Amino acid sequence: MWILLAAILETEVVRPEVELVAVDSMGVLRNSVAVLGALQVMITFKGEWMLMLNRPKHRRGLLGFLATAALAVAVLSNVGVANAAGSDHFVDCSASTSGLGTQASPWNSLAQVNAMQFGPGERVLFKAGTTCVGQLTPSGSGAAGNPAALASYGLGAKPIIDGAGVVGPVIKLLNVQQWELSGLEIRNAAATPAFRSGILAENSSGTTLSHIVITDMTIRNISGWSGGWYSSNAGIGIQTDSTTAVSTWNDITIADNSFDHVDRIAVAVTPEGNGRGTGPTTNVRILNNNIRYSGGDDILVVNGVGALIDGNDAAHGGVKATTGCPPSGNICNTAAASIWVAGSSDTMIQNNTVACTINKQDGSAFDVDWGNHNTTIQYNYSRNNSGGFLLMMQQIGSEPPSDGTVVRYNVSDGDTNTAGCPIASNFNRAHNVFDFPGAIPNQSGSAAPLPDIYNNTIYISSGRPTSVVGTRTGNTQPGSYQFRNNLVLNFGSKGYLQTTGSVFANNLLYGPRNNNEPTTGTMYLSPQLVGPLQSATQPSAGASTFQPRETSAALGAGVTIPSNGGRDFAGDPIAAVPSIGAYENADTSVIRNGSFDSGALTPWTLSGAGSSLTTSTRVNGTAAVQTGNSNSGVENVVSGLSPSTTYLLSAWVKVEVAGEQVAIGVKGFGGAEAYSKATDTTWALNTVQFTTGPSSSTATIYCYKNTGAGPGFCDDFSITKLTNPASLVLNGGFETGTRASWGLSSTVAVDVTAAAAHSGSFGLSTGAANSGVQQTISGLQPGTTYVLTGWLRAASGEQLALGVKSFGAAESYHAVTGSTYAPAAVVFTTGTASTQATVYCYKGAGSSTGSCDDLMLVAVG
Repeated sequence: MWILLAAILETEVVRPEVELVAVDSMGVLRNSVAVLGALQVMITFKGEWMLMLNRPKHRRGLLGFLATAALAVAVLSNVGVANAAGSDHFVDCSASTSGLGTQASPWNSLAQVNAMQFGPGERVLFKAGTTCVGQLTPSGSGAAGNPAALASYGLGAKPIIDGAGVVGPVIKLLNVQQWELSGLEIRNAAATPAFRSGILAENSSGTTLSHIVITDMTIRNISGWSGGWYSSNAGIGIQTDSTTAVSTWNDITIADNSFDHVDRIAVAVTPEGNGRGTGPTTNVRILNNNIRYSGGDDILVVNGVGALIDGNDAAHGGVKATTGCPPSGNICNTAAASIWVAGSSDTMIQNNTVACTINKQDGSAFDVDWGNHNTTIQYNYSRNNSGGFLLMMQQIGSEPPSDGTVVRYNVSDGDTNTAGCPIASNFNRAHNVFDFPGAIPNQSGSAAPLPDIYNNTIYISSGRPTSVVGTRTGNTQPGSYQFRNNLVLNFGSKGYLQTTGSVFANNLLYGPRNNNEPTTGTMYLSPQLVGPLQSATQPSAGASTFQPRETSAALGAGVTIPSNGGRDFAGDPIAAVPSIGAYENADTSVIRNGSFDSGALTPWTLSGAGSSLTTSTRVNGTAAVQTGNSNSGVENVVSGLSPSTTYLLSAWVKVEVAGEQVAIGVKGFGGAEAYSKATDTTWALNTVQFTTGPSSSTATIYCYKNTGAGPGFCDDFSITKLTNPASLVLNGGFETGTRASWGLSSTVAVDVTAAAAHSGSFGLSTGAANSGVQQTISGLQPGTTYVLTGWLRAASGEQLALGVKSFGAAESYHAVTGSTYAPAAVVFTTGTASTQATVYCYKGAGSSTGSCDDLMLVAVG
């Protein structure tokens, strides 16, 4: 509704300058008359209506001006001085003078915000691309269905609220409720740690406060104590104080935020200290947050009921400093896990990715700590965490032991092995995938007293001193657990915790035998996985590595478990007789004996002479194929393909002699033969894309070495249908004649030239060293596997890398050595909250330029 005030006063010389301004409920200037004067006085009512008067040039005009202003003030006084419901307030900290909080006349500091009390529907909007320094402490509350809000306006980067090292939170919500925060960046860096946090919602009201929603925030560089209390050192802390009457939080949502270098923890929903002196926090949702390099833990809920921790992507957290504790008299705990709960009931932890948690004491991906009831951990992917997949604490003090703990359909990939992580591990305890540091929690009288670990896939790389289930001292603990339908690929040197009364059933164990592994309910068969499994130094290829092939003994071999959640790691329904491991179904590969683990070449046939199986050089399983030195290979006729369909053929290959080539290829599919020759002397992925003819349902695939003095090797062939074969890389062949769509990786120049072409008219030539290009690709699907391919060459003895980073997991690349164009391929899986990736071609050290061309990125499956 528009309210217009007008006062037009005549003088004996000239009409005084009067401006009438109309402002809508968003504070947007809608109409004005020409202003001739310089000095303006503005009278506003919460941005709903505004009278702006300019100083007249003549004395009698000034008197008229003042009379008009007095009249306007009188009109305003008739409606009171409280804030108008639902009004917006604008803040532009780059403005030179402070205004009235409208978009036309914004506030220019946090002081004006802190001086106000806000009500239902009111919003404080910060201008994009600006920075406000200090602490923000808004007061007042919204109402159910009509919350108060902090957000942004305008175009550009998120507005920054920078605490500039101030002790305490940057944004503090004290004893208020019904607030929603979004679209801001929070910082609070300092040279030395103190009790600092990004956002702290604190309840000491003695009542139940409801509805705090924090979304799309960027929170970085919070210099808290890495060993200090959680909510006091958090990116986002929800804290309940011990009061009489009891204080309680309800309805908390923390979603789609980004955290980077926050000490101690990204998200903490806790009391102000240890213990239960507060009411339980109910209906907590921590969803789809991206968390990197936390100084301790990543997510914690203490004394919660019904919390959902879903779809978060966390990496590189953990206490790294040796002096992370606050002064004496404060709580200090330098043990840290990524995602954990304590004293909580009915917690659901699912669809999260956790990688490279580094900590000298705990360091696990997940932790069911003291006194938890009915915790479910499912559909998570855990990789290279120093303390393993799960820590489960014994009974602590008078708290009851945890019960009803279910751990199902998760993938643990190389946990305890941090060789590929960006920060070196300082872990100083025994290494266990499932860690029971004390007595196994078994609550007497509970309907589900034993921890129940079933249908997980667990991989331990070669030589690791890692137990599948273990403790921190010795090989025994009192108590029992259940371990059923798990697929364990243990190439390490340790086994299982010895207990009395534990239940083992239908587990498939693969790898060297261990003296203390369970023999009851155990199968010792090749799992026949898609692979490849990674070595101690290679980066992970993602969770899809562990999907079984059609020939896997894991399929349909599990024991039926009631109330199993109804779906597997990939989201597929579970059959009446389930499979073993995290995947219910086989992958879509149509190749028989593609991993050569059957003990014979069949159905592969020789192409030339001299090829054979080898068990000493392989990527996955028990065998690979070794060609002769020249004119030697194997081939396999594949059936069951669909006509006019695009497929990706992949295999792992290497040659024994540097500079020689081994090829994988496909022919007889209704199109021209396609192949790719690789020169790698260590195992590397190679791919060939092909499209079947309109009446073709078969193809012949092969591994072949043409000439040379040493053999070639091939392993783990796979064919996958590409639902969208179009490349997601823009200008991947550089056929524009420029590096359009590509940014420089450094300040060293590159060139697009015909001399660098692998196909077409142009290719990219890098500088001699520290030079390359990169492209960020958006619109990817979270939790999806992609393959990046390209052709690269460098000078003899030098390397050029094709790689991918910033996709929700550790950077991965394929380096090509030598002056002959050779293929490179990188398979990666986006994090569960990641929708983009940065791909690159980069030359590190050297004295000669490198070349890359024909870069492609496609989704697999």
